[in-house]
Amino acid sequence: MKSRLKGFTLVEILIVVGIIGLILTLLVISLNSKQRQIRDSKRISDMQTLRSALEVVKNETGGYDQAYCDLTFVSLCSKKENSVLVKVMPGLVKTNDPKVLDVSCANAGACADKGCNYSFTRLEPTDYEILFNLEKGVNEFNLGGCYKVTPAGIIKM
Repeated sequence: MKSRLKGFTLVEILIVVGIIGLILTLLVISLNSKQRQIRDSKRISDMQTLRSALEVVKNETGGYDQAYCDLTFVSLCSKKENSVLVKVMPGLVKTNDPKVLDVSCANAGACADKGCNYSFTRLEPTDYEILFNLEKGVNEFNLGGCYKVTPAGIIKM
């Protein structure tokens, strides 16, 4: 009489490994999508905070230009000693894109699709423009790409 060993066949093991691989792939894709959404939410929050701070600057001094920021990365304005914006928004030094730090949004190609760090592109007594990028979009800003912040609000470019 032959005794038969019980166990799994190679085909059964390969099927289980394939199913586990598929589940892990779907989990990673879902996690990456959620991370993009979280970064986009932070970007919108940063821009709303910055917009409010610039309104305070204008109300206290009579003009947005009193922020004395250069047309470059928003966070670099924190180095300006005479900037009213720095006084209104002490965390300005940390106001950077959560993913891309070294590429200016003034670069149209980077702003449109590659990602970039928040950048002033205009700062005048009665007007300003700050560019930033969303990866995927979130809430009412549901498209990825380049956006601008102005006294009128946040606008898709």
